[in-house]
Amino acid sequence: MRRLTGSITVFLSLVFLLVFALFGTLLETARYTVCKNHAARTLRTGAEGLLSEYNRPLYEHYGLFFIEKGGTPYEQVIGRYAGDTISAADKGEMDFLDGGIDDIQVKNKVYLGDNHAEALQKQIRSYMGRVVTKEQLQKVLHSSNDLKKVEKSAKNIETTVENQKKAAECYTDLLELMRLVDGITVAGGTIICEQEFVKMFVTGECKGQNFGVTEGAVWKQMKKNLDQSTKDWNIKNKLKFLAKVSKVKGRIKQAQKIGEKLKNGSASKDDTISRVIAALPVLKTNLDILTKTEEILQKDSVKNCKKRLEKLWQDYDTSSIVFDYTGVEEDGGGENPKDSLEGSFSKGILSLVVKSPSKLSKKSIQSPDSFAEYYKEQEKDKEDYEKRISDFISSDTVSLTGILGDMADYGMDEFCLDEYIQHKFLAYGEKTDAKWKQALDYGLEYLAAGKASDEENLESVLNRILLIRTVTNFVALESDSKRRGEARAAAIAAVGFTGLAPLITLTQTLILITWSISESLTDVAALLDGRDVPLWKTPKRFVTNFTEIVLMNHDSLQKRAKRFPKSKKSSFGYQQYLMMFLAMTKQSTRRYRVMDLIQNTMQKNGYKGFKLGSCVYEMKVCGGFLFPGHFFRMAPLESVLGRDVKNCRINVEICAGY
Repeated sequence: MRRLTGSITVFLSLVFLLVFALFGTLLETARYTVCKNHAARTLRTGAEGLLSEYNRPLYEHYGLFFIEKGGTPYEQVIGRYAGDTISAADKGEMDFLDGGIDDIQVKNKVYLGDNHAEALQKQIRSYMGRVVTKEQLQKVLHSSNDLKKVEKSAKNIETTVENQKKAAECYTDLLELMRLVDGITVAGGTIICEQEFVKMFVTGECKGQNFGVTEGAVWKQMKKNLDQSTKDWNIKNKLKFLAKVSKVKGRIKQAQKIGEKLKNGSASKDDTISRVIAALPVLKTNLDILTKTEEILQKDSVKNCKKRLEKLWQDYDTSSIVFDYTGVEEDGGGENPKDSLEGSFSKGILSLVVKSPSKLSKKSIQSPDSFAEYYKEQEKDKEDYEKRISDFISSDTVSLTGILGDMADYGMDEFCLDEYIQHKFLAYGEKTDAKWKQALDYGLEYLAAGKASDEENLESVLNRILLIRTVTNFVALESDSKRRGEARAAAIAAVGFTGLAPLITLTQTLILITWSISESLTDVAALLDGRDVPLWKTPKRFVTNFTEIVLMNHDSLQKRAKRFPKSKKSSFGYQQYLMMFLAMTKQSTRRYRVMDLIQNTMQKNGYKGFKLGSCVYEMKVCGGFLFPGHFFRMAPLESVLGRDVKNCRINVEICAGY
């Protein structure tokens, strides 16, 4: 019996130990689960504590939550906040959550400019989400529809000019031949004769018929620049004469190339052109004479070879190639309004359309588009709108397409960004806050143009508006028969003496474009003055008459601008053009330029070490926590487990951000 009783006692003891071990294991497992949650909450609290140390001025002035990188390491700050949470104020004997922080790591920081500055966009969307509405977005999209027509009209204008240029090209070449052979150019109401030309050498009697010229006004100018030393070979300066010969040889070679082009061209059967082409072979004879003259004079003096030269030059032809100058004195060589553009734009558009150019902001930043460059997303070639205008002035190049960007994917995100920009930054004409200095006073213009100075950005925006208005004004002018007639009359006055219809038609179109530019300058001045200028005008709304085209000076433009009424709520004003340009700028480009402005402005207001690119939006925080074992350390459990369980390590990983 004693053996049986002892067996039961041992069995019950073992059962009790197993039950106790199971119960202790369940309690410890449950405790560790609670500890894990406690560790996660502790790490979250520490991370939130770090995030609460956001840049205060950045929030106050721009409504953005970001934390700067620098100073005390993030891990230490999180550890400080987490340490206060994990350590109880008064530990009791039954404290089952008495653990500690083993280590903290911060990984995968997301900076403000990463992923096309997506973090900035999220903050702005959150900030503006309570302000903007879908109705406002629809209104913007509706306004953009009117601008879409501009691109189509611009393409039509370019095509028209290109076709007219092709039709007039051979006739333009004929005028170039006139310059090379006769030295004659008719422009701006004046007949001009060049210093060197093919017919400049006199070999016989000095009268117009011997040079193929019968118009008195033309002969008067040509006669002034003739070289009569070849008549009697009384050359005082041989080197100077040889220099003239060399230049005339160059003119002949140019003329021969143009002659070949005319010969192979579509207008070679034209009577005027065919007569000139038929006479061009004399150029080769003249070139040979000039070449032999060089050879002779380089070897000997003029005195010793005078007879040889006289005989050689008997065949130098100055009469066979004849150009028709009929009408030059009557209706040719009139003033071409286009010629006035060069002088008007010599100091740029700002000197013309801004009411007080001297009061313009002189501010600039050192590195425009610095964030876009850092993230390798800068524009390869920034559009130079002023060059389009200067190209038209200098070479009749009409480039009006591509002024506007694409708004096909414009949605609520981009609209929120643009509304934020309008709320936080200034444009030309808006008052600045004396307490908060701006890096650039024309912030919206910078966001649209991306240049270093306020003046450069404003100039770029105004030139862009000018080109848009040139298109819309040309459409109105072309639809008005009266104004077309005035332009035609001016074209005939300018080049009518040539009798070349394609050249007159091209000149008429270029005068209409010039008229459009003159009216557009007035439009821009009016827009800056807060006046109502319709995007698409009717001819009746024009304020620039034909006689005023050439009046493109500051005072005249400002005076004409006042003919427009003051703007209304429904007016498409300067600010609307700006916002459209922003909407048509690549979204990431706008975001990076916003970053440029914020960083430069913060630094200007005393935060010199501020680096917006180092601001963090989001991060991954990893924490290791040690919690001492309680139930596993009880003697019965240790004997069952067969090892000493002092601590349990719990690893926690969270994502923290704004």
